[in-house]
Amino acid sequence: MSKPLVIYDNDLAGDFDGTVGLAVLFGLEKEGLIELYGVGLSDVSYWGPIAVDNAIRAILKREIPIGVMFDKEPDLSPKTHAKASFDKFGAKISWYLCQDVVRLFRYLLATAPDKSVILISAGPMTNIANLLKSEGDEIIELSGRELIEKKVIKYIAMAGDVHVTEFKEYNVRCDVDAARYVFDNFPRDVPLIVVDFRVPLNTLTGDIFGKAPDYYPIKAQWEWFGDPEFKRPSWDPYATLLTHPRWDKWFKLVGPGKIHIDNDGRTKFVKGGVNQYYVEHKEGITNVHMRNVIHSIVERSFSD
Repeated sequence: MSKPLVIYDNDLAGDFDGTVGLAVLFGLEKEGLIELYGVGLSDVSYWGPIAVDNAIRAILKREIPIGVMFDKEPDLSPKTHAKASFDKFGAKISWYLCQDVVRLFRYLLATAPDKSVILISAGPMTNIANLLKSEGDEIIELSGRELIEKKVIKYIAMAGDVHVTEFKEYNVRCDVDAARYVFDNFPRDVPLIVVDFRVPLNTLTGDIFGKAPDYYPIKAQWEWFGDPEFKRPSWDPYATLLTHPRWDKWFKLVGPGKIHIDNDGRTKFVKGGVNQYYVEHKEGITNVHMRNVIHSIVERSFSD
């Protein structure tokens, strides 16, 4: 079986866990388990695509298409770890040289073999909702929903909190309408797997970048925080780890069922009826164990 193609949609200039998740994908590709196929950005930092591109070129030694939300103006604020990548390594691309994210996703899905793509969103679900809503065009006559149904193996979303239903998780809260649209309209033939806020909360990762060589751009982003012990909960690394062919060594699925979202962004999981799931640790799997798993994969991304 050929390795899956991974599309990673993330607010990568925001919380640092999105960048740790990207490093997990780098490690899995270097191990020959996946191929990173495309990256979409669900925030509007001007520095985000630069940081992603610098990391891809340095680590994977190739270029990967990056999509941004062209209907929005980029934010030039330097108050982001992504700017540190530009400060140390410069830029070979800019926001304006990237592609529109929905158009890029449509193209990537159209040109991929059937049932070959793992789609991940680990930020606001705006881009995925807009992909679902997209109509046929000159790229391909299929709608976005039809493309997902035909091309995607599974969709992994870091979203919500099914354990504490009164909690309004950030990725859902940022665009409640988009999140609700995705959970209500995602093709039932494609598994939708949720990593919620609660399960990765105490798996703290990121300080592994202190061991990375200086040419590794993500190290500059980590150093921007100014704390040699800096680490974050592994929300997005859990999402990217689910692309591993043996993800079931660490996680079990709860479901099937349906994620419901109220007007304020609270999430609730109701069992039965729909091809939606959330993950829990398998029995005996601890946060410390998962930290070591994630760090060992990240370390492969900067090992020759």
